[in-house]
Amino acid sequence: MPAPAPATTSLAYDPLKAAFYGRFVNAAYTMYDKHMDNPTPPTVDLPDKYNFVAWVQMRDFIFEEGDWTFYGVLAHNPGTDDYVLAIRGTSNPTEWWDDLTSMVPWAWDAFGGDVGYGFFRIYQTLRMIAPLKGQAPTEAAPAGQGESLEAAGSFADQVAEAVRRHAAETQPAAAQAAAVAQKSVTVVAHSLGSALATLYVADNSLTKKVKTPLLCTLASPRVGDYTFATNFNNLNIPSWRIVNELDVVPKLPIFPFWHIDTEHIYNSGSSTVWSLECWHSIDTYLNLLDPKQPLLKSCVWPPKVAAVASAPLRAQVRPALAAAALAAAPAKDIEIVAPAGTTINITIKVG
Repeated sequence: MPAPAPATTSLAYDPLKAAFYGRFVNAAYTMYDKHMDNPTPPTVDLPDKYNFVAWVQMRDFIFEEGDWTFYGVLAHNPGTDDYVLAIRGTSNPTEWWDDLTSMVPWAWDAFGGDVGYGFFRIYQTLRMIAPLKGQAPTEAAPAGQGESLEAAGSFADQVAEAVRRHAAETQPAAAQAAAVAQKSVTVVAHSLGSALATLYVADNSLTKKVKTPLLCTLASPRVGDYTFATNFNNLNIPSWRIVNELDVVPKLPIFPFWHIDTEHIYNSGSSTVWSLECWHSIDTYLNLLDPKQPLLKSCVWPPKVAAVASAPLRAQVRPALAAAALAAAPAKDIEIVAPAGTTINITIKVG
């Protein structure tokens, strides 16, 4: 079977821009890590002075009475009047279990094709939570504080409603509808969040309530089958799918799932500790895109190893270190006294 039809509309790939958008996902991870039990956590400083607009929440579908969990943010650029929707990835055992169920295909008739069951079920639970009037999202907020936008409809409808409400704060009511139609929401995500972000873009394409100038995914798994991937590519929405070759997640689920366009491949083999965590970490992906972005401390190679990290494979590091050690060793004169004609065998062992 041939690869799904490629998208005909493209946006010039820019790794630094991808790293910039990826920092919004990192901010979502930070908010979650600091306040795991709070589905409306206080915000952290967002990149480039973007303003916080709303929280993204999900409810685990395994347990119907499960608590709401914080999953991402909607932010606004006051300079260009554009928005960024950032969705984090898997962070606890229950969410990993949800991921595993995504290996079962599930028909999405509205868009066409099959998608991962777990991804689709999680997507159906996503909701937007807007701050209450006068509420400062930078302050610690009690769990559950905020206004749900679920009455607007699907998650794509809720994103559009959050944008509409935010626009209403600065624009006359008569101009709100037209203004919202011109709004752009750049979508960025990591891991499981990348699958949810892909489903959001597909869902939003059915209503076109807001524009999607770019989908930027890091460590995305395969979301749907051949038909879904083809239909998605035919949307002609610029898509940067960034992959670390050593990461396992982008290789899942297996057939009949296919990747959407457009893949941009990196390899962290010479820059991070070799482990599943380091290969998949959002910090590793950001560092691959922009070396100025820091790695997790646990993923940084020891200084001596880092000094020769330009070697393409870690297997080349040990010989390089040995050569460096010999070059740095102080020179010593060796004097051997023996009668003329004597044969001397010298063995040098480098440990």
